[in-house]
Amino acid sequence: MEQHIDILVDPYIEGGNVIYPSFPISLQPGMIIGIYTDVSKIHTLMQWFMKRDHTFTYFRESALYERLTVREHIRFYLKLFKRPTNEVEDLLKIFSLTDQRNIRISKLSTSEKQRLKLLGTYLQEVSLLVLEEPFQNIDEFSKQNVQQILKTLTKRQKSIILLSNNLEDLMIASTAIHRLDGAGLHTLDVKAEELEQTPPPQLENSPIRIDKIPTKKNDKIILFNPPEIDYIESVEGIVSVNVAGEAYPCTLSLNELEQKLTPFGFFRSHRSYIVNLQKVREIITWTRNSYSLALNSTDKTVVPLSKNKLADLKEILGI
Repeated sequence: MEQHIDILVDPYIEGGNVIYPSFPISLQPGMIIGIYTDVSKIHTLMQWFMKRDHTFTYFRESALYERLTVREHIRFYLKLFKRPTNEVEDLLKIFSLTDQRNIRISKLSTSEKQRLKLLGTYLQEVSLLVLEEPFQNIDEFSKQNVQQILKTLTKRQKSIILLSNNLEDLMIASTAIHRLDGAGLHTLDVKAEELEQTPPPQLENSPIRIDKIPTKKNDKIILFNPPEIDYIESVEGIVSVNVAGEAYPCTLSLNELEQKLTPFGFFRSHRSYIVNLQKVREIITWTRNSYSLALNSTDKTVVPLSKNKLADLKEILGI
Protein backbone atom coordinates (compact mmCIF):
# COMPACT_ATOMS: atom_id res chain seq x y z
CA MET A 1 0.00 0.00 0.00
CA GLU A 2 1.29 3.47 -0.95
CA GLN A 3 2.47 5.66 1.94
CA HIS A 4 2.01 9.38 2.32
CA ILE A 5 4.61 11.61 0.69
CA ASP A 6 6.49 14.33 2.58
CA ILE A 7 8.35 16.85 0.42
CA LEU A 8 10.55 19.78 1.38
CA VAL A 9 10.79 22.11 -1.63
CA ASP A 10 14.05 24.05 -1.94
CA PRO A 11 13.92 27.86 -1.76
CA TYR A 12 14.05 29.92 -4.94
CA ILE A 13 16.60 32.74 -4.67
CA GLU A 14 17.36 35.10 -7.54
CA GLY A 15 19.81 37.98 -7.44
CA GLY A 16 20.06 37.67 -3.68
CA ASN A 17 16.28 38.02 -3.28
CA VAL A 18 14.15 35.19 -1.88
CA ILE A 19 11.38 34.67 -4.46
CA TYR A 20 9.91 32.01 -2.20
CA PRO A 21 11.39 30.23 0.86
CA SER A 22 11.69 26.50 1.41
CA PHE A 23 8.31 24.94 2.22
CA PRO A 24 6.92 21.48 3.06
CA ILE A 25 4.19 19.58 1.22
CA SER A 26 2.52 16.48 2.67
CA LEU A 27 0.30 14.31 0.45
CA GLN A 28 -1.78 11.25 1.11
CA PRO A 29 -2.34 8.66 -1.63
CA GLY A 30 -5.29 9.72 -3.78
CA MET A 31 -4.92 13.39 -2.83
CA ILE A 32 -4.86 16.32 -5.29
CA ILE A 33 -3.16 19.50 -4.06
CA GLY A 34 -3.54 22.70 -6.05
CA ILE A 35 -0.84 25.39 -5.80
CA TYR A 36 -1.93 28.84 -6.92
CA THR A 37 0.98 31.11 -7.90
CA ASP A 38 2.42 33.13 -10.78
CA VAL A 39 3.90 31.83 -14.03
CA SER A 40 7.53 32.41 -12.99
CA LYS A 41 7.16 30.39 -9.77
CA ILE A 42 5.30 27.62 -11.65
CA HIS A 43 8.20 27.32 -14.10
CA THR A 44 10.75 27.12 -11.26
CA LEU A 45 8.70 24.53 -9.36
CA MET A 46 8.34 22.36 -12.48
CA GLN A 47 12.11 22.41 -12.98
CA TRP A 48 12.62 21.45 -9.32
CA PHE A 49 10.10 18.58 -9.38
CA MET A 50 11.53 17.31 -12.68
CA LYS A 51 14.78 16.47 -10.84
CA ARG A 52 13.00 14.62 -8.03
CA ASP A 53 13.01 10.80 -8.01
CA HIS A 54 9.77 8.85 -8.35
CA THR A 55 8.01 11.93 -9.73
CA PHE A 56 6.53 12.61 -13.16
CA THR A 57 6.16 16.19 -14.40
CA TYR A 58 3.57 17.06 -17.04
CA PHE A 59 4.52 20.15 -19.04
CA ARG A 60 1.60 21.76 -20.81
CA GLU A 61 3.72 22.67 -23.84
CA SER A 62 5.16 19.18 -24.31
CA ALA A 63 5.24 18.02 -27.93
CA LEU A 64 3.09 15.46 -29.73
CA TYR A 65 3.95 13.32 -32.76
CA GLU A 66 1.64 15.32 -35.01
CA ARG A 67 2.17 13.17 -38.13
CA LEU A 68 0.69 10.17 -36.33
CA THR A 69 -3.00 9.47 -35.99
CA VAL A 70 -4.50 9.39 -32.52
CA ARG A 71 -4.62 5.58 -32.59
CA GLU A 72 -0.98 5.33 -33.74
CA HIS A 73 0.09 7.72 -31.00
CA ILE A 74 -1.63 5.66 -28.31
CA ARG A 75 -0.17 2.40 -29.68
CA PHE A 76 3.31 3.98 -29.61
CA TYR A 77 2.91 5.00 -25.95
CA LEU A 78 1.59 1.58 -24.96
CA LYS A 79 4.71 -0.02 -26.46
CA LEU A 80 6.87 2.60 -24.75
CA PHE A 81 5.34 1.69 -21.38
CA LYS A 82 5.34 -2.04 -22.22
CA ARG A 83 1.58 -2.25 -21.98
CA PRO A 84 -0.62 -4.51 -24.13
CA THR A 85 -1.78 -2.83 -27.34
CA ASN A 86 -5.30 -4.12 -26.86
CA GLU A 87 -5.79 -1.25 -24.41
CA VAL A 88 -6.08 1.23 -27.31
CA GLU A 89 -9.87 1.22 -27.46
CA ASP A 90 -10.20 1.68 -23.71
CA LEU A 91 -7.82 4.63 -23.77
CA LEU A 92 -9.67 6.22 -26.68
CA LYS A 93 -12.81 6.14 -24.53
CA ILE A 94 -11.04 7.41 -21.41
CA PHE A 95 -9.67 10.42 -23.31
CA SER A 96 -12.92 10.91 -25.28
CA LEU A 97 -11.11 10.54 -28.60
CA THR A 98 -12.92 7.53 -30.09
CA ASP A 99 -14.33 9.57 -32.98
CA GLN A 100 -10.88 11.03 -33.67
CA ARG A 101 -9.02 7.70 -33.64
CA ASN A 102 -7.98 7.87 -37.33
CA ILE A 103 -7.35 11.63 -37.48
CA ARG A 104 -3.81 12.95 -37.64
CA ILE A 105 -2.87 14.78 -34.45
CA SER A 106 -2.04 17.91 -36.45
CA LYS A 107 -5.74 18.14 -37.37
CA LEU A 108 -7.03 17.94 -33.78
CA SER A 109 -8.38 20.96 -31.94
CA THR A 110 -6.26 22.56 -29.21
CA SER A 111 -8.47 21.00 -26.51
CA GLU A 112 -8.24 17.54 -28.08
CA LYS A 113 -4.44 17.82 -28.24
CA GLN A 114 -4.25 18.83 -24.59
CA ARG A 115 -6.31 15.80 -23.57
CA LEU A 116 -4.06 13.51 -25.59
CA LYS A 117 -0.94 15.03 -23.99
CA LEU A 118 -2.10 13.62 -20.66
CA LEU A 119 -1.69 10.06 -21.96
CA GLY A 120 1.90 9.83 -20.71
CA THR A 121 0.78 11.04 -17.29
CA TYR A 122 -2.03 8.49 -17.19
CA LEU A 123 0.33 5.59 -17.95
CA GLN A 124 2.98 6.51 -15.36
CA GLU A 125 3.75 4.07 -12.57
CA VAL A 126 5.37 6.60 -10.21
CA SER A 127 3.53 7.66 -7.05
CA LEU A 128 3.69 11.47 -7.52
CA LEU A 129 2.41 13.37 -10.57
CA VAL A 130 2.99 17.13 -10.95
CA LEU A 131 0.92 18.85 -13.64
CA GLU A 132 1.38 22.34 -15.08
CA GLU A 133 -1.89 24.14 -16.00
CA PRO A 134 -3.89 21.04 -17.10
CA PHE A 135 -7.11 23.09 -17.52
CA GLN A 136 -5.67 26.15 -19.26
CA ASN A 137 -7.39 27.27 -22.49
CA ILE A 138 -9.43 24.11 -23.06
CA ASP A 139 -13.17 23.85 -23.63
CA GLU A 140 -15.67 22.87 -20.96
CA PHE A 141 -16.05 19.32 -22.27
CA SER A 142 -12.29 18.81 -22.06
CA LYS A 143 -12.18 20.22 -18.53
CA GLN A 144 -14.72 17.64 -17.44
CA ASN A 145 -12.77 14.90 -19.20
CA VAL A 146 -9.47 15.94 -17.59
CA GLN A 147 -11.19 16.10 -14.21
CA GLN A 148 -12.43 12.53 -14.69
CA ILE A 149 -8.94 11.38 -15.70
CA LEU A 150 -7.50 12.90 -12.51
CA LYS A 151 -10.17 11.17 -10.43
CA THR A 152 -9.24 7.85 -12.02
CA LEU A 153 -5.59 8.44 -11.12
CA THR A 154 -6.49 9.15 -7.50
CA LYS A 155 -8.39 5.85 -7.37
CA ARG A 156 -5.09 4.24 -8.34
CA GLN A 157 -3.61 5.89 -5.21
CA LYS A 158 -1.58 8.47 -7.13
CA SER A 159 -0.69 11.71 -5.35
CA ILE A 160 -1.13 14.74 -7.61
CA ILE A 161 0.05 18.36 -7.48
CA LEU A 162 -1.59 20.86 -9.85
CA LEU A 163 0.25 24.14 -10.53
CA SER A 164 -1.77 27.05 -11.92
CA ASN A 165 -2.07 30.83 -11.93
CA ASN A 166 -5.85 30.46 -12.30
CA LEU A 167 -7.62 29.87 -9.00
CA GLU A 168 -10.87 28.73 -10.60
CA ASP A 169 -9.05 26.03 -12.58
CA LEU A 170 -7.65 24.63 -9.33
CA MET A 171 -11.11 24.60 -7.76
CA ILE A 172 -12.30 22.16 -10.42
CA ALA A 173 -10.34 19.18 -9.13
CA SER A 174 -8.20 19.94 -6.07
CA THR A 175 -8.67 18.28 -2.68
CA ALA A 176 -6.92 21.29 -1.09
CA ILE A 177 -5.64 24.59 -2.48
CA HIS A 178 -2.57 26.55 -1.40
CA ARG A 179 -1.18 29.94 -2.44
CA LEU A 180 2.57 30.32 -2.94
CA ASP A 181 4.14 33.77 -2.57
CA GLY A 182 7.33 35.36 -1.28
CA ALA A 183 6.40 34.45 2.30
CA GLY A 184 5.86 30.75 1.57
CA LEU A 185 2.95 28.36 1.08
CA HIS A 186 -0.43 29.26 2.58
CA THR A 187 -3.57 27.13 2.76
CA LEU A 188 -6.61 28.75 1.18
CA ASP A 189 -10.14 28.19 2.46
CA VAL A 190 -12.21 28.37 -0.71
CA LYS A 191 -15.97 27.90 -0.93
CA ALA A 192 -18.36 28.17 -3.84
CA GLU A 193 -20.59 31.21 -3.42
CA GLU A 194 -23.72 29.12 -3.58
CA LEU A 195 -22.63 27.28 -0.44
CA GLU A 196 -22.50 30.61 1.37
CA GLN A 197 -26.13 31.32 0.49
CA THR A 198 -27.33 28.47 2.71
CA PRO A 199 -27.21 29.64 6.33
CA PRO A 200 -25.84 27.14 8.83
CA PRO A 201 -28.17 25.84 11.53
CA GLN A 202 -28.19 28.09 14.61
CA LEU A 203 -27.62 26.61 18.04
CA GLU A 204 -29.00 28.44 21.09
CA ASN A 205 -26.45 29.83 23.54
CA SER A 206 -23.57 28.66 21.31
CA PRO A 207 -21.64 31.74 20.20
CA ILE A 208 -19.32 31.12 17.27
CA ARG A 209 -16.24 33.21 16.57
CA ILE A 210 -15.13 33.37 12.95
CA ASP A 211 -11.45 34.25 12.52
CA LYS A 212 -11.50 34.14 8.72
CA ILE A 213 -11.89 37.23 6.55
CA PRO A 214 -14.14 36.63 3.50
CA THR A 215 -13.16 38.02 0.11
CA LYS A 216 -14.45 37.38 -3.39
CA LYS A 217 -12.74 36.19 -6.55
CA ASN A 218 -15.16 36.06 -9.46
CA ASP A 219 -18.05 33.93 -8.13
CA LYS A 220 -15.97 32.27 -5.40
CA ILE A 221 -15.43 33.24 -1.78
CA ILE A 222 -11.87 33.01 -0.45
CA LEU A 223 -11.29 33.02 3.30
CA PHE A 224 -8.00 34.45 4.59
CA ASN A 225 -6.47 33.95 8.00
CA PRO A 226 -5.73 37.39 9.55
CA PRO A 227 -1.91 36.86 9.69
CA GLU A 228 -1.88 36.42 5.88
CA ILE A 229 -3.26 39.92 5.30
CA ASP A 230 -0.83 42.80 4.69
CA TYR A 231 -3.29 45.69 4.77
CA ILE A 232 -6.84 46.69 3.85
CA GLU A 233 -7.81 49.81 1.94
CA SER A 234 -11.00 51.55 0.90
CA VAL A 235 -11.04 53.45 -2.40
CA GLU A 236 -14.26 55.20 -3.44
CA GLY A 237 -16.26 52.95 -1.15
CA ILE A 238 -14.74 49.69 -2.45
CA VAL A 239 -12.89 47.72 0.25
CA SER A 240 -9.97 45.51 -0.80
CA VAL A 241 -8.00 43.02 1.29
CA ASN A 242 -4.37 42.99 0.12
CA VAL A 243 -2.42 39.75 0.38
CA ALA A 244 1.04 39.27 -1.15
CA GLY A 245 0.60 42.04 -3.70
CA GLU A 246 -2.88 41.01 -4.84
CA ALA A 247 -6.13 42.79 -3.94
CA TYR A 248 -9.28 40.83 -3.10
CA PRO A 249 -12.62 42.69 -2.90
CA CYS A 250 -14.42 42.39 0.45
CA THR A 251 -18.08 43.10 1.25
CA LEU A 252 -17.36 44.08 4.86
CA SER A 253 -16.89 47.76 5.70
CA LEU A 254 -13.63 49.12 7.13
CA ASN A 255 -15.37 49.65 10.49
CA GLU A 256 -16.52 46.02 10.56
CA LEU A 257 -13.05 44.80 9.58
CA GLU A 258 -11.40 47.02 12.19
CA GLN A 259 -13.61 45.53 14.88
CA LYS A 260 -12.85 41.96 13.74
CA LEU A 261 -9.11 42.42 13.23
CA THR A 262 -7.98 44.64 16.11
CA PRO A 263 -7.55 41.59 18.42
CA PHE A 264 -5.19 40.13 15.81
CA GLY A 265 -2.80 43.10 15.85
CA PHE A 266 -4.34 45.25 13.13
CA PHE A 267 -4.39 49.05 13.37
CA ARG A 268 -6.54 51.71 11.69
CA SER A 269 -3.67 53.87 10.42
CA HIS A 270 -5.85 56.16 8.30
CA ARG A 271 -9.53 56.62 7.65
CA SER A 272 -9.08 54.52 4.48
CA TYR A 273 -6.49 51.99 5.71
CA ILE A 274 -6.14 49.15 8.21
CA VAL A 275 -2.66 47.66 8.52
CA ASN A 276 -1.29 44.43 9.97
CA LEU A 277 1.25 45.69 12.53
CA GLN A 278 3.20 42.44 12.24
CA LYS A 279 4.02 43.50 8.67
CA VAL A 280 5.19 47.03 9.55
CA ARG A 281 8.94 47.45 8.98
CA GLU A 282 9.39 51.20 9.29
CA ILE A 283 7.59 54.39 10.34
CA ILE A 284 8.51 57.03 7.76
CA THR A 285 8.44 60.73 8.62
CA TRP A 286 8.04 62.79 5.45
CA THR A 287 7.30 66.17 7.05
CA ARG A 288 6.23 67.33 10.50
CA ASN A 289 2.63 66.42 9.65
CA SER A 290 3.07 63.62 7.11
CA TYR A 291 3.82 59.99 7.98
CA SER A 292 3.69 56.57 6.34
CA LEU A 293 4.21 52.94 7.28
CA ALA A 294 6.53 50.79 5.16
CA LEU A 295 5.45 47.14 5.13
CA ASN A 296 7.66 44.10 4.96
CA SER A 297 5.48 42.67 2.19
CA THR A 298 6.40 41.11 -1.14
CA ASP A 299 5.84 44.39 -3.01
CA LYS A 300 7.37 46.72 -0.33
CA THR A 301 4.09 48.61 0.15
CA VAL A 302 3.87 51.99 1.86
CA VAL A 303 0.53 52.99 3.46
CA PRO A 304 -0.41 56.36 4.97
CA LEU A 305 -0.40 57.07 8.71
CA SER A 306 -2.59 59.93 9.92
CA LYS A 307 -0.94 62.45 12.24
CA ASN A 308 -3.63 61.93 14.89
CA LYS A 309 -2.94 58.16 14.84
CA LEU A 310 0.80 58.44 15.46
CA ALA A 311 0.55 58.72 19.26
CA ASP A 312 -1.82 55.71 19.45
CA LEU A 313 0.54 53.64 17.31
CA LYS A 314 3.57 54.52 19.45
CA GLU A 315 1.66 53.52 22.57
CA ILE A 316 0.67 50.17 21.05
CA LEU A 317 4.26 49.50 19.92
CA GLY A 318 5.73 50.75 23.21
CA ILE A 319 8.00 53.34 21.59
